[in-house]
Amino acid sequence: MSEKEYADGRGERMADRLRHITAESGHEAVSPRAGVDEAVIELLRPLMARAINTGERVDIPAGYWIRAEEREIATLAVEIGHADTGADVWVSMLVSRGPSHELPVLRVRTGAKALRQIATELDDLDKCIAWAYLELWEESHRAMGEILRAILEEEQAYWSTVRW
Repeated sequence: MSEKEYADGRGERMADRLRHITAESGHEAVSPRAGVDEAVIELLRPLMARAINTGERVDIPAGYWIRAEEREIATLAVEIGHADTGADVWVSMLVSRGPSHELPVLRVRTGAKALRQIATELDDLDKCIAWAYLELWEESHRAMGEILRAILEEEQAYWSTVRW
């Protein structure tokens, strides 16, 4: 697990590795978070947030675009394409945070040629997208937990002043 903990020190730490599965070949590897470029993830985070919030295509560097849709709890479906090919999807992927005791999973379905081209142009874009989403998910759920904790504390404070 990584050193990124919840702000208040409670809860579980965020995973620092993910299972990376290529659908066509069935190849599976464990990919460390440290193996992807932090600057790319920081660049992608707001673009991912916009893609998730709008459900529309969002342009990303090198002429690529992404479209993202949250499905089930903590699962994101992503399509990646290139401006040169219009609406054709080159890569589809599914990112799942999964149970806290398991590693997050990235499942990628694509033609090998497309993924090699994307990887050489954008430094493991599929993994960077997965980590950007996982960090956004952690951040939003941490914030929700803090809001709920504040509400409960206010409730406790109120009820402690009520005389029966």
